[in-house]
Amino acid sequence: MSSIRRYLVTMLIAMLTLTSFMAALHSYRESISRADQLFDDDLQMLAASLLPSFTKVATGPELADDKLGSVVQIWRGNTLLYRSANAPAQKIQAPEGYSEQNFSGQRWRTYLQLVPAALSAQSVQSTDRMQSTDSMQSTDAATTAAQTVPLSVLVAQPLKQRQQLAEEVVLASIYPVVLSLPLQALLIWLAVSKGLSPLLKFAEQLSGKKADDLTPVQLSQVPAELSQVLGTTNQLLAKLSDAFAREKRFASDVAHELRTPLSVLQVNLHNAISQWQQAGVADPQGLMPALQDGVQRMSQLIEQIMLLNRTNPEHFKAKLQHMDLAALCREVIAELYPQILQKNQQVELCGASYVPLMADTFALRLMLVNLLGNAIKYTPADGEIKLTLATDDRLVRLTLEDSGPGIDPKEYQRVFDRFYRVGGDRHQSGQPGSGLGLAIVKEIVALHAGSLTLGPSGFASGLKITVELPQ
Repeated sequence: MSSIRRYLVTMLIAMLTLTSFMAALHSYRESISRADQLFDDDLQMLAASLLPSFTKVATGPELADDKLGSVVQIWRGNTLLYRSANAPAQKIQAPEGYSEQNFSGQRWRTYLQLVPAALSAQSVQSTDRMQSTDSMQSTDAATTAAQTVPLSVLVAQPLKQRQQLAEEVVLASIYPVVLSLPLQALLIWLAVSKGLSPLLKFAEQLSGKKADDLTPVQLSQVPAELSQVLGTTNQLLAKLSDAFAREKRFASDVAHELRTPLSVLQVNLHNAISQWQQAGVADPQGLMPALQDGVQRMSQLIEQIMLLNRTNPEHFKAKLQHMDLAALCREVIAELYPQILQKNQQVELCGASYVPLMADTFALRLMLVNLLGNAIKYTPADGEIKLTLATDDRLVRLTLEDSGPGIDPKEYQRVFDRFYRVGGDRHQSGQPGSGLGLAIVKEIVALHAGSLTLGPSGFASGLKITVELPQ
């Protein structure tokens, strides 16, 4: 599910559309049925209204055609008493009551009402009593005919016009429902958005938190459905805050507890070596220098762990400021120059002499010390190291190449893992190390939203490290 809002709106609109369609379909069928019943009743009423005019043997009045184009035929036996203008001259054959017939090139709904001969004769007699004596003979003949021949009244309406008129009436009532669906969809969207607004505010507060901000999330008018999520999240933030606090205290305690005895050990070891030398005690196996190197390595490891803890994105607060990366590179080279001179290495700084950058000076100095320190350490005596600076499309690119043994491309990703060294402690260079240098560099680059890549150097052998940082 990519979006709760989209899912809710889609489902609600789909259900609303389906129910509206089913209701409209039922209403359409019911309305058509009732419209047919009304039209049938209209046929029956029309037939009943014509009877009084044709109970005598006479031609009735002309009827105005209605909108449906109704057809009327009135017969006494086989004698046509009346027909409407659009009615055929031949007698329409239809059973008594309602039926559907074909004539005049289309289909019709017909209603035939038969008036019994006796009823017709009584009506004629009641009318003839008001006539003069001179017409008695003609009346008697009509009465005699009425007593033997029934009167039939047939009224018909074209089915096509009936259906069209019924559909127009029904659709006129359904159209507003259909046309209101977009408005209902908009109202559903607004209602769902309003209902999800606390969730959006919750997400905004979480996304707006900094790496070191583990304070509880505060929301006003928290709905019941979100209160449990909010409470669980705040509990998790509290647990994380406690865990980070314990980690900081642990690192600080370790540094304090180990630095002091190591410093004492280094002083005592130095004094012991001095006394051995003054006393002329021989150390053919080189135990004291090996012990001194071990203590030095442990001290460096503790310092690296402390620096790694400080540069962790969850703990480190970057203090960005305008700086010159080229000047910082020159300072670090000068700082490490005694090590370079000791191995008689050639270090070259190329590229722009001024590289402005918005960054944390302390963090970048630490990054350069680790990168250049590793290059010095693993590049053999009389080797070459090249540092290049360039700017491109709002990016600062720093490239460090050396003529050392390099790294197998298969190891490029693993060398950034903490405490990992190529070949383990028995590195082919024989140089001591903790496996934390590149891990620290990676953390610093991540703090500045930059990128870090490895590759072969431009020398015959060696490693090339490229760091890109946004200006």
